[in-house]
Order: sequence, then structure tokens, then C-alpha cells
Amino acid sequence: MKVTFSKKELLSALVPAAGISQVKNTYLSCDGLLFECPPDKRFGDYDTDSPSLCRISAFDFEKGLRTTIRCTIHEPGMFLLNTQSVLQIIRALPEGEISIEIDRNGAAVISGGKVNFRMSAGPGENFPTMPMFIGTDTCKIPQSALRRVLSETVFAIAQNDLQRTGFTGGLFRIRDGELTVTGCDNHRLALSRCSVSGMSGSNVEACFILPGKFLGELLRLLGESEDEVIMITGRKHVFFKIPNLWFFTRILDTDYPEYEKMLPAFYRTEAVVSRAELLDAAERASIVAEAKLGGIGGAYVKLEFAENELIISSVASGGAVDETLSPVTSGAELAIGFECRNLLETLRACPVSSERLRLRLNTSLLGMLIEPDGGSSFLNTCPDPSIYGENIPRSMKSSVLMPEETADFLYFVLPTRMNVSVK
Repeated sequence: MKVTFSKKELLSALVPAAGISQVKNTYLSCDGLLFECPPDKRFGDYDTDSPSLCRISAFDFEKGLRTTIRCTIHEPGMFLLNTQSVLQIIRALPEGEISIEIDRNGAAVISGGKVNFRMSAGPGENFPTMPMFIGTDTCKIPQSALRRVLSETVFAIAQNDLQRTGFTGGLFRIRDGELTVTGCDNHRLALSRCSVSGMSGSNVEACFILPGKFLGELLRLLGESEDEVIMITGRKHVFFKIPNLWFFTRILDTDYPEYEKMLPAFYRTEAVVSRAELLDAAERASIVAEAKLGGIGGAYVKLEFAENELIISSVASGGAVDETLSPVTSGAELAIGFECRNLLETLRACPVSSERLRLRLNTSLLGMLIEPDGGSSFLNTCPDPSIYGENIPRSMKSSVLMPEETADFLYFVLPTRMNVSVK
């Protein structure tokens, strides 16, 4: 095989593929990237019949990626190249054209300018068989919309939960032309929603769980364009078709915990606050809570709600901080504490387009709901009549949230027990 590439195009294909191909794997073939020059239709179709294409594939038996790039093929072939080695070499070579030449004995020479690297290559036939990119249901989602819902939920997916493996994935639910993504761990819940189009298949409703690590990689591949991503749901896999790229994963074969049971039906305290001001105050409180002033870390961030006042504070052995904000509040006075990282990551995930956030709380032990100022469509929590009586808060009288006005999201953050008595 002898092929010439543009370094820029080759690197743009190798970087996402390297995120899939594992550095250490029981199967040595999974440590490499498959180069097909040109693509072999026995291993799947591709977008164009142009002979000047190289298809690069990565697969670890759970998730995989396949992309095509332009090239000049002097001698066709199909070989495996070690992922980390070829990526480091391509990055180190000078800009311009890069040539990869592999003889029948698997001796590879990678050249750029006056630089020649030598390494070993494996036969392409050793690459594991990837699933066919077919499924029963198909829908289309703008890249920017899918990127938004993932950025608003992936942070809340548990990294490792041996008891509840469903929490290590994101729940995808398609219904009535909308995609809802849910992320949840032991401390936080995140829900976000966007519209989908082009629904086809025997069933226009679907529900499945995708691994959190895969969704993190998918988020990095998505841009802010309105180009559509095609999502295909198969029996065991879900495939995402991004321009010039296929990205897929195995569906988690487990049940998703019933997170709805943890959401409060009533609230006793409500505040509408600037997202930027609340985030900035939490960032400053983290300097103390995370022991950046010295001393022992692990302190919590305390939020005290009073009439049109919110005090955010933290006390640790290395120092203390307090700051007062002026939100629009109603209901009972309340003090509640949060683990700093859980609160910060949740506030950072709130979209910038939502300039004001609505906070709703019940007691200091039941957590805090965070929504757009205009509300969300996920939960119809009601004011506690013992606190509000017939005085319905302003937000309860708001018109229905319109998708074009603000993002549709809901967060729920569980509190930490404070070491002082609270109301």
C-alpha cells in the first residue's frame, strides 16, 4: 500500500479515532486503526464512489468510529497501524503532504518533507468485524441541538456505579417528535430536550441507555452548525451519522432507575436569580470550600434564602467567605448546603441563553430544582398551600415555555447535611 494524504485532513480523522481505539486491550487488533485504501464494500458502504478515498476505522467491541478522507492512492491496500504511534508520528511531521508506504511484510514508512519514520503494520484482515450500520428507527437532529442537550446532561452521568449500572449511561427517550436526554448519579439529576425530525421506522417512539463515556466523546465531535446528525437505532447498537463520519456504541442492557420518585411535588421556597451572578458567587465560594486557601478541604457551600436576599457562604479551616445576592424570592426562609463540585458543575451546565434561573426548594434535606426563569416542561411542581395559601408566585402565572425563547432543561441537586442546625 502506498498513499499520500494532506496532513491537516489526516490529523482531523486520526484525533477522534484515537479516542475510540484503546491503548491497552486484550485484543491487539483493537489497539490499531484500520486503513482501507480504497474502502472495501465488503466491510460496509460509504458515501461516495470516488476512488481517491481512504476509510479509517476504530473499534473496541463496545463503541466504534469510521470516517473517510481524501487521498491519492498509488498502490491500494488494507493495513492496521498502532493508534498512538501513528498519531504521534503524524503530529510530529511538518505541514504538507504525508506519505504512508507499507510493503507485503508489514514494514511501514511514514514520510513528510525530509523526515522518514519506520514502524510495523498488521494485516487489515485481523481487524474485528464491526456491526452493520442499519437499524429499525431513524431520526434527524441538528448538530447544535444535540450538542446542547448533551452538554446540559453528560456532566451528571455517574462515572462508576456498581449497584446501579444504568446511572453510568444517559437515558435517551424519543416521543412525539422530541428527544429527551437524562443524566443522573447519586447527587444530581439533569434533563434536557430538543426537537427531532425525519422520524421513520415501525415505531416512532424509542427508549435506550447509551454509555456516558461514549456520549462524552460524541459531544467533542459535534459542532455548532445546523447540519443534521442522523441517529439510527438498531437492536443492540445506536449509530450517529455526522458528515463524513459514523460513530456508534452498544446500548447498555440494563434498566434506568426511576429518578422521577426523587423529585419533589411541592416547594416551599422559590427564587429567581441571575445565572451569571449565582455562578460567580459559587465560584468564589469554592475557593474556600475546596481548600484553595489552605487547610482541610471538603467544606460545603451554604445557601440561605430570605426575603429578596440570598446569602452564599462557606467556612473552612483555611478561611471563610460570604456574599449576598438580591433575587426575587417568595415563600419560607430556608438554609441548605451543597457539596461544592456538585453545585458548580450544575450551574456551569446551565445554558448562557438562560440569563435568569428559577430555584425551587422544599426543605434543607430534599434538594433544589433549577429551571429556566420561564419554567420547563419536565415537572409541574406546585407551591405548598401551607406556605403560599392562595398567593400563587409570579412564575406559576407565566405563559407556556416556548422552545425558541430558551432551552428546555431541568436540574435537581441533592444537598449535603450541614453541621449546624438550620430552619
